[in-house]
Amino acid sequence: MLSFAAWTMALAVGLTSTSRPVTPAALLDSPHRHVRATQPAVSKLLRRGFEQSPTFAALLRRLETSDLLVYIEEVPHLPSTLEGRLLIQPAAHGFRYVRIQFQQRGSPSDVIAVLGHELRHAVEVAEAMDVVDATGLAALYRRIGIDPGNNLFDTLAAQEAGHRVLKELLA
Repeated sequence: MLSFAAWTMALAVGLTSTSRPVTPAALLDSPHRHVRATQPAVSKLLRRGFEQSPTFAALLRRLETSDLLVYIEEVPHLPSTLEGRLLIQPAAHGFRYVRIQFQQRGSPSDVIAVLGHELRHAVEVAEAMDVVDATGLAALYRRIGIDPGNNLFDTLAAQEAGHRVLKELLA
């Protein structure tokens, strides 16, 4: 198990290393972008997160250099114990797909922090090339995650990312 300092350094290196520069337009407006909103209000949240949180922007940049396509949607209901969740979809055309769902709870900053948390989970999936279906996703989170109960896995990296995004938004 990594110390907190070593883990934080690994997180920072993992989020900032890319093989090519990725422009804001490529991340937020390109029809070929890897993180996509299903509603205009979600696009606004992504833009604000990108512009106001270096951590959020780094997560978007990391995903842009992966084979993972991420669709983000606001849903009317989630189980009360969840603020957001990541679901894997079938792979197609050389890409793996995940869907992030969230329910609007709290302020826009709170929601962007939840999205940062879920985007960190998407990075975890992007970095695990063997995750191509729900079985692989469950195996990944049994390996790297913590289970607070009911097979609702989380990771310390995602928790830290959400907290960091919120802190940057409120600074």
